[in-house]
Amino acid sequence: MTMNWPGRRDAGSGVHITGSGNQVNTGRVGGDQRQVQVTGGDAEAGRQRAVVQARLAELAAALDEHESELSNPSLARRTTARINEELTGTEPDRRRLTENLEDLNLAVGSVASVVTVVQALATAVAALHG
Repeated sequence: MTMNWPGRRDAGSGVHITGSGNQVNTGRVGGDQRQVQVTGGDAEAGRQRAVVQARLAELAAALDEHESELSNPSLARRTTARINEELTGTEPDRRRLTENLEDLNLAVGSVASVVTVVQALATAVAALHG
């Protein structure tokens, strides 16, 4: 498909747009060659981060409520803090988050209501990373 864009100083059929949206220059082409791609990723990522933060708040409340039942309450709190720290960074590391979620599961033990919140947090973190 050959496209001659208005406002460009094209030399006939120098600009081709492929089916995938890539621009291929096969001849002499003048003017601005930048392409702009707009996606909804930023809004979706922001929504997913909000869900994760809500799950962390639920987890903190569940840890408070069931502290005496947890396998290792101090480890659960430290791990939750590490997860929060990782998630508030500019680029959360998926491997560290996975390891911390595993540690959190061990620290929580078999307290069903807390395990449910940890699973919801893990699901939200997975959605954040796609």
